[in-house]
Amino acid sequence: MPHDEEAINIEIGIILLVIFLPACMLVIFSIMQKAGHKSSKTMSEENFSVIIPGIVIAIGTICASVSLAVILGFTFLSDELPHFIFYLIFGCFFWLGTYLILKTLTFKVSVKGKEIIVFSAFKRPYSFTFSEIVSVVRQVKKNQTRSERIVIRTAAGKKLIVESGEISYKRFVKKVRTEVKSEYLVGFE
Repeated sequence: MPHDEEAINIEIGIILLVIFLPACMLVIFSIMQKAGHKSSKTMSEENFSVIIPGIVIAIGTICASVSLAVILGFTFLSDELPHFIFYLIFGCFFWLGTYLILKTLTFKVSVKGKEIIVFSAFKRPYSFTFSEIVSVVRQVKKNQTRSERIVIRTAAGKKLIVESGEISYKRFVKKVRTEVKSEYLVGFE
């Protein structure tokens, strides 16, 4: 029987390692990447950045930490080990929290004059100009807050989604409306 308990402990250790090690590495790399981005404190109508608000990091941190605490607590402090489904569900919540942290730390749309530079967690930074935009679709949800987003497509096939909850969204929409030809704008009044 002790041999079986040792094998179960090894399996649990492997499951926990698979869940937490990649997420921790991604957070560390994104923090290092964020440190490399020099953001200017002074923004103007010509030079500004669209970023995700910091509250999203707090939500992601709470989600990831509570999930981690529940997984570790039930694994090491309960008499019986939880079922595999338990690890799957709380592992997903942990990854959701980690994703929110990563996205907030790495997503940025920087506008410098006529150039747009997009930084993302899972893609290399890329840039394009307003003249390369072939489609801008404004989508408004019919909810209480009437949240909206714009979906931009370029001639090179790049796609960018900017949402109304992001900082400098209205400034970005105003810049898009003035710089992009009106026949490429859909959903704007």
